[in-house]
Amino acid sequence: MATRRLTDAFLLLRNNSIQNRQLLAEQVSSHTTSSPLHSRSIAAELDELADDRMALVSGISLDPEAAIGVTKRSPPKWVDGVDEIQYDVGRIKQKMKELASLHDQHLNRPTLDDSGEQERAIEITAQEITQLFHRCQRAVQALPSRARRACSEQEERLLRNVVASLAQALQELSTGFRRAQSGYLKRMKNREERSQHFFDTSVPLMDDGGDNTLYDRGFTDDQLVLVEQNTLMVEEREREIRQIVQSISDLNEIFRDLGAMIVEQN
Repeated sequence: MATRRLTDAFLLLRNNSIQNRQLLAEQVSSHTTSSPLHSRSIAAELDELADDRMALVSGISLDPEAAIGVTKRSPPKWVDGVDEIQYDVGRIKQKMKELASLHDQHLNRPTLDDSGEQERAIEITAQEITQLFHRCQRAVQALPSRARRACSEQEERLLRNVVASLAQALQELSTGFRRAQSGYLKRMKNREERSQHFFDTSVPLMDDGGDNTLYDRGFTDDQLVLVEQNTLMVEEREREIRQIVQSISDLNEIFRDLGAMIVEQN
């Protein structure tokens, strides 16, 4: 006889059913001495009600002392989908922590030296998180299609609750990621403004005269290198900002879709 780790939703349903059975059993016991025939009738109704409440997990042998049921048949296929989504949600949380650490390292570096490798790591991690959000969103939307064709009303109701719960959790997580990205963007702009102010006071602004104008103004080779480096840095920052803005835009779309999904399930 195979065993399977049940999801929290199944455990909650099972525990509620056990509590209801015990509560009704006490009511049956209170009528035993006064009317044995009536007691047997209530007991029969108790069994019928318990069977209805346990329709979703029919075939599971319950042990009040155990946290795991012994299944005689496999649970709905969508349970596997829930496990996969929960796994990806865990990955999102872990990568968000990694991204926050990369943000701090990048913004708190003591000098303005080249940090291209660090910036690429930030970009890749942010893209991975966004992709995981998209995958989780699609997986949650697909859960209803994995339900049994002839599923019970209890299973259908539980599936709706699970979908709404997962969608809400993803929505809250995406809100946290959007705030992190927006905060990083703001801090980066503030740092660049301070750097630009330092550069402007250190090196005279150049006009459209090109390199010859720079030489005519008496720029040294070191100053020319500084100008070139600053230009490249500005271009890199603009590209990074565009990538962050696009990431936030994608998250806004995911947030709206998840919100619509929650409304539909409720």
